[in-house]
Amino acid sequence: MVNYKTDHRKKMADWWQSPLAGNVLDAERGLLQSNAHLFFGYMQLQLGVTPVLLPEVSRPTIKKVMADQADIDGCYESLPIKWHSIDTLLLSHTLEFSPDPHQLLREAERVLVADGTLVLCCFNPWSLWGIRRLFSWQDSPPWQGHFFSLARIKDWLALLNFDVVMVERTLFRPPIRSAKWFERCAFLERWGKRLWPVFSGVTIVVATKRTIPLTPITPRWQTKQLFPPRRLVTKPVTREKSDG
Repeated sequence: MVNYKTDHRKKMADWWQSPLAGNVLDAERGLLQSNAHLFFGYMQLQLGVTPVLLPEVSRPTIKKVMADQADIDGCYESLPIKWHSIDTLLLSHTLEFSPDPHQLLREAERVLVADGTLVLCCFNPWSLWGIRRLFSWQDSPPWQGHFFSLARIKDWLALLNFDVVMVERTLFRPPIRSAKWFERCAFLERWGKRLWPVFSGVTIVVATKRTIPLTPITPRWQTKQLFPPRRLVTKPVTREKSDG
């Protein structure tokens, strides 16, 4: 029986060293850096890839990377992290390559603090990258993953009480291995964002863990007075004895 962690994750770790994967990481790093204001808190954790994608911020932070040959190693679906201890969690292409994406998101909700930030970097099935996956051997990286639509990701996040606060799109160029031709297709980035944003190769979703305030609610039986106000109480009618 093939172990998922030693097989698929090893293949993905090797693919992330390729020039095409480097283009993906560069595009995501640039987009995340331009939205650095969304990354707050002291403890920040990145899952999936070894190169650090977490943007540089002016405030002091502790950044950790959980991936092969990184700061932390382990199972993404059972994170060796304490409850409610992470302020910002970045999942870089872990959802589409997870054997249990639902459990992965449940773990993300578990380790995040109240109002913590979750960032997902995912390949878009409705893109040139998604088309390439359909016509490729789906046992080789990154085409062996399951590319999820934005609508499905939003549904999963809503079930876990996450509010989506931002969606960014990047990488409108096709997955060309040639660095020369990939550079020549750079014009597609500008036109893609304007004309066909839903067909981006990569979708970045930023969500906040919703906190439900514990507002005390007065029981309905207490809202009504047991006795009427004093001013409404009339003198009781009594039978008086008449003279004569």
